[in-house]
Amino acid sequence: MIHIENRNQCSGCSACADACPHRAIRMVPDGMGFPYPAVDPDLCVDCGICDRVCAFRPAAGPAGAAFALRFPAYLDRSQSGGLGYALMRKAVRAGMAVYGAAMGADFVVRHVRVTQEEGLEPLRLTKYVQSDTAGIPGRVLADLKAGRKVLFTGTPCQCAGVGALAGARRKDLLLVDLLCHGVPAPFVWRDYLRYVEKREGEPLTGALFRDPALGWHGAKEKLCFGSRSLTADEYASLYFRRLMMRPSCLACPFASLARPSDLTMADCWGVEKALPGFADDNRGCSLLLVNTEAGHAFAAHFDEPLELREVDIDAVMQPNLQAPTQAHKYAPLFERLYLRHGFPFVLRHFGQASWNHRIASRIVKFKKKWLAK
Repeated sequence: MIHIENRNQCSGCSACADACPHRAIRMVPDGMGFPYPAVDPDLCVDCGICDRVCAFRPAAGPAGAAFALRFPAYLDRSQSGGLGYALMRKAVRAGMAVYGAAMGADFVVRHVRVTQEEGLEPLRLTKYVQSDTAGIPGRVLADLKAGRKVLFTGTPCQCAGVGALAGARRKDLLLVDLLCHGVPAPFVWRDYLRYVEKREGEPLTGALFRDPALGWHGAKEKLCFGSRSLTADEYASLYFRRLMMRPSCLACPFASLARPSDLTMADCWGVEKALPGFADDNRGCSLLLVNTEAGHAFAAHFDEPLELREVDIDAVMQPNLQAPTQAHKYAPLFERLYLRHGFPFVLRHFGQASWNHRIASRIVKFKKKWLAK
């Protein structure tokens, strides 16, 4: 029987729930919206399958070659260089089922299954919140059992869970993980949108976690109200200050060059220095790590024109290829106050407009100015 003694031991990938032959496990959100397995003792026979399929442990092998690349035709509708969309488009055209994160009409981010090219659009762009994967590992396994090849894209822990459940059918499954900084709380995202709707006095009709129109380095959310839209960074600031991360992200076993997937994709931060002139137009650049022979075979050719350069991984090394994200020192306090008083309260005390943030920002600016002397 799977038993979570500490919240940092579970990523919420849902593999254990879908592996249980007796349907004794269901994923239940905590107060932040992070799902955890709950076992029904009346249905559980203590067979141990759930424990064996749990993949929250370091991956086996290191990453292979690293590439900086971008697809010019996709830059305007992509967060970095368009790699994710290009991979999914290639998979669909090859007859594979594609699984990825999409934001629904209710603004909840869930993993969905796509088999047609026109269905890929919602899977594009960054989602700064943990996606709901309930039932998805089981659907992937069903596709594999039916003889259909699958491309699954998600966080490393989600990919590891799906790969573990696939078992011997792993050869027909292409896993593409995102270089993840940690997943924020789903209920904080939900309550932020409710707060904005109440403040603006009208319902939301659309939302983006990062607006591509602001350029590659833009990190603000875009919120739409019919023909009107606004750009804000209230949610983004809480995320980038690491105040609302899933506990397991802070002990992530995949935050290294040893990846659980065939391919790893990320923003190629640092490319301006590593490859001067290659992608210095603020339109984005993808980093691709090729981790397995299957990954190499799949990514060896694309139909679309692309700009590609092999790059020394040390020249574009990302923090989360070295160690897990570290929580803000006030993250535990943020959670306690959020659970007790709600989102507007924590926004007043931890948001960009709070006195705490203003004082901290001034201290940082003073230190930088003093050190520059």
